[in-house]
This record gives sequence, structure tokens and C-alpha cells, in this order.
Amino acid sequence: MTVTPAARDEIRALGGCLRVSLEDGGCCGTAYVFGLTSDPSDVIFTDDNIILSLSAAAGTVLAGAKLDYGARLNPPRFRVLNNPNTPLRCACNRSFGRPFPGKCTPDCRAYCLLPWHKENK
Repeated sequence: MTVTPAARDEIRALGGCLRVSLEDGGCCGTAYVFGLTSDPSDVIFTDDNIILSLSAAAGTVLAGAKLDYGARLNPPRFRVLNNPNTPLRCACNRSFGRPFPGKCTPDCRAYCLLPWHKENK
């Protein structure tokens, strides 16, 4: 997995650690979940003063993918790009697993804030 400079900068701004896990949901069935605390069972990667903590399931799915942060997206968010393991994914790159059903489905997470953004409201 590669991490873009924008994602590295945002991880540093958030304290230096980002956790990626998976959960059922999103418009394509399985959603990426981003958090700020790691789990003891996570696989930990450190590079360039950041820590990337991956759940076992996320680590398997993210091999060969690119983690990016879109500050200009509304809302700003992390996203997984160019993932060779998830050919079926949504347009916003927040869920995968089934064919994209189209915009504005009830389970769409394109406009969901990241958990730490909700805390600041």
C-alpha cells in the first residue's frame, strides 16, 4: 500500500496514526472505516513519521492500493484509490464488493463526515 503526500500530511495533523478497518455497509456492501486509535490485533506500518494501523481484513484488501486524502472534497476525507483487489467499488471510493448502484442510494457514504469531524461539531 502506498500513501500519498496529502494523506501523510493529514495523518500527521491528526496526531500521526490512522487506523483503517472494514465494516458491512456503504452502497457497494463493504465500507472502509477510518479511525485514530489502533487495535492490538492490527498490523502496524510506520514510515516517514506516520503510523498506519490496519485491521487484518483491511490489510488483505489494501495490498497494492493507494491511500489518499482529499482536502477539497466535500466533506474532506480519506479515500482508497487504485485498489487492484476491489474491482467493484463506489464512485467515491469509500465502499466496495458489489456493482455501484448509482448516486444517492440510501447506504451511500459519500457525504458522511469522518468520525473526528463529528466530534468537533
